[in-house]
This record gives sequence, structure tokens and C-alpha cells, in this order.
Amino acid sequence: MRLLLRLCGLSVLCLWLPTASAQLAATKISRVEIKQVGPASISDDLIRANIHIKPGDVYQPDATIDDINSLYGTGLFYNIRIAEERAADGGVVLTYIVQGKPRLTDIKFHGNKKYDDAKLRKKISSKVGEPLDERKLFTDCQTLQEMYQKAGYPRTEVKYVPNIDENAGRGTATFEIKESPKVKITRVEFAGAQAFTEKQLRHTIKTRQHWMLSWLLAAACSRTTSLRTIGKSWPSFTATTATLILKSKTCSSKTPRPIG
Repeated sequence: MRLLLRLCGLSVLCLWLPTASAQLAATKISRVEIKQVGPASISDDLIRANIHIKPGDVYQPDATIDDINSLYGTGLFYNIRIAEERAADGGVVLTYIVQGKPRLTDIKFHGNKKYDDAKLRKKISSKVGEPLDERKLFTDCQTLQEMYQKAGYPRTEVKYVPNIDENAGRGTATFEIKESPKVKITRVEFAGAQAFTEKQLRHTIKTRQHWMLSWLLAAACSRTTSLRTIGKSWPSFTATTATLILKSKTCSSKTPRPIG
């Protein structure tokens, strides 16, 4: 009985091996092609130098991820895609569809009232004539938000919207700004403070209550960055032993509005 089972198993194995070998051969890479979207500003040799998959290799989808990361790592590409199709010999043809970074031809601002375009343009790192870099645009959004926060507009939101012309190899970027009302600090309280007096604590923070000369000193507007430095100024306090309570209202409103 055991001999019969072994013979049956051997027969199944013999039948499976040719099929498995054919499947293995069908998953090999037949060709690696390159297609550039828009103006061909990057040489194929440079692209191939950053592609590790070669014809004849066994096709492994995860291996293409390393190639994509390698190409993005050059800092030259805006978008990279990979298309797969079966070749006549049963293998796989991989086509790397790459788009170089488009040239930034214009930078626009929308929704800004506090600052004019010229003032905002001086604060950002993205420049007309340079390659459009979304990482730079994201950092620029953070820079502009911080600028508004320091001026007393803590809830201002900034986002960028790119507009790309793939065929022409150029694009524009628009910073959409949603300005929040200006917030005025009407009172600063310290809850649970025992080791230090309120007077001592007030001297360690930048945030100040609104008073008759606040318009000159510009210290009575809510500033997120000032509140974040409290921990550095009070080394003896922790989040569980001290709480800062701000009572505020918008500078444009007569009704007190607490900071949420």
C-alpha cells in the first residue's frame, strides 16, 4: 500500500514539474522599456542606471518598488508609473513611464488679505523658473501658516494646488489661503500653580494679555509657537502639574470667543 502511494506521489510530481517550470519561465522579464511623458529632458541612460531589474530576471513585483524609490531619489522626477504586459515569448515586458519635474512658470496666491502677494512670495522657497517640487510647496505652506500664526491668526489654513501641463513640461502652483479672524488674548491664567507665583510665570512666556499698548507691542495675539515653548521655560513643571488657560476673543468681534 505504501509503495502504491509513493508511486502515485511520484507520478503527480513528474506531471507537476513541467507545468511549474513553464510558469517560472513565463514570469521572467523579456524587456525593460522606457517612456517619457512630456519633453524628454532626462537621458535614458541615466534612467536605466537607476533601474536594477534586467531582462532575464525572474519577475518579482516588489522589486519594482525599489526601482521607483531609486528614481525618485535622484530628485529629477515628478511622477513614475510602471506598466506590465505579456510578451510574445510568454515573458513580461516592463515599461517605466516617467515624467520629469515640470518647470514652474507661475506662482499665485488666492484668499490672502492680510499680506499682499509680494510679501508672501518673499517668504517661500519655491521660485518661478525652477523645477516644480511638491516637497518645497508643502514646506512653503507651513512657512506661510507660521507667518500668520505669529501675526495673531492661529487658525489660518494654507494649501497648494499644482496645475501641470504634462505635454509642455511646465506647471503653475496656487497657494489657497483661508485666513482666520485675528485672536486677542483677554486674560491669561495659571491653574494649579503652587511652586511659583503667577507674576513669576508671566515673565517666562511670550503670550501677554491685551492692554492699552498691545497694538504697539503686538504681544496680545494668540501665537501657537509661544505656547509650545512653555515647557522649555518651566523646567520644573510637567503637563500634569501645570495648565495654561487662555481667555480670548477675535479682534474683529465684540463677543468673547474662547480658543478651542
